[in-house]
Amino acid sequence: MIFEKAQNFIEKNIIYIIFFIYFLFMFVCYFGSNYFFFIREMEFGYLTGGDSKRYIIGSEKILNLEFPDRKSYLGYMLYIAFFKFFNLNLTYVVYSQIFLTFLSSICIYKISIKLSSRVGGIFCLSLYLFYFPIQVWNFYILTETLFICSIIFLLFFLIFFQKKYIPIIIFLFIFAVSIRPHGIILILSFFMAFIIWAYLRNNLKLFWFSILTICILSYPTFLILNLYIADQNIEYQIANAGILWGYKELNNGLEFKMSDKSNGDIYSLLIFLKNNAYVFVNSFLKKIWYFLLRIRPHYSDFHNLYLIIFNIIYYPLAIYGFIKLKSKKSLGVILIYILIICFTFTAGLTFADWDSRFSLYIIPLFFILAGVGFDSLINLKEKFYKFK
Repeated sequence: MIFEKAQNFIEKNIIYIIFFIYFLFMFVCYFGSNYFFFIREMEFGYLTGGDSKRYIIGSEKILNLEFPDRKSYLGYMLYIAFFKFFNLNLTYVVYSQIFLTFLSSICIYKISIKLSSRVGGIFCLSLYLFYFPIQVWNFYILTETLFICSIIFLLFFLIFFQKKYIPIIIFLFIFAVSIRPHGIILILSFFMAFIIWAYLRNNLKLFWFSILTICILSYPTFLILNLYIADQNIEYQIANAGILWGYKELNNGLEFKMSDKSNGDIYSLLIFLKNNAYVFVNSFLKKIWYFLLRIRPHYSDFHNLYLIIFNIIYYPLAIYGFIKLKSKKSLGVILIYILIICFTFTAGLTFADWDSRFSLYIIPLFFILAGVGFDSLINLKEKFYKFK
């Protein structure tokens, strides 16, 4: 009797229980950081990374009505400037990032329910809140948490689209693009998803209008891409960054032929890829492997084991969910597919990052698909037992 009551209580309140455990988890990580896995001691109530100083200085320039040096991070600098304007310590940035992660978890739960069921939603929510490589960035003065949450918020309002949400979608889109340079991938992904969505809905007027808009914007887009390629020195990154940024041992003797006539534009990049086709394809596949697998040779055995276990849990289910959702014509669902493809392709084109954080931007999307796959698997199992 007591067991049945406890079971009923858990079933009715499972979401609240998960959120309680999550905040308890964040509390333990925050106040016991010097004893917890992966996190070093937080002397000032927050952690800093290699780029944190750039964001903090940029926020101070904004408050002094000056433009920061790296404008591609303007969104996050504005975010920090908001707290500095009210004389709040950067600890409040950490608190806000934990709260935004909580809000985004509600969104990802509702998205998963919409695409599968409550069971799939609970599974997706649990993966998202207790995947430590995502949650650890809540404690850093870095762009990762805000960028991940912004993508989830944007997907939520697209999947639950209403006309009144259009201003919110526009704001979220502009803000997400401004947080970090990866925003350029979001722009490309959205345009591709919108064209596919218009075509699948057989809305030919909207489809051709989108094509015409892209044609009109192609020249300024071409100029922006040229500036981006030159600024990021893409040819150099492909040739010298390695399979993993800064970890030359994985190159396995891969050597690219560099041209003295490169102008640092798209045309020069295409010539570079043509002249190094075999080497590029070889390195491209290796980069994607490390990008998606997320394990690193310089991680501890425990760290890699943790990642492998999670990979085994969510990747097969995500692939199954990907197949089950292929007939969906929602703009948000199409955007999920395109984002995964574009972020993965970009990593293959440039490099897999040292700490595997760039792949975190699409990991929640795999969790959504894994929720769909998990729900489908449960339904398949129930049908099997009924048939049996």
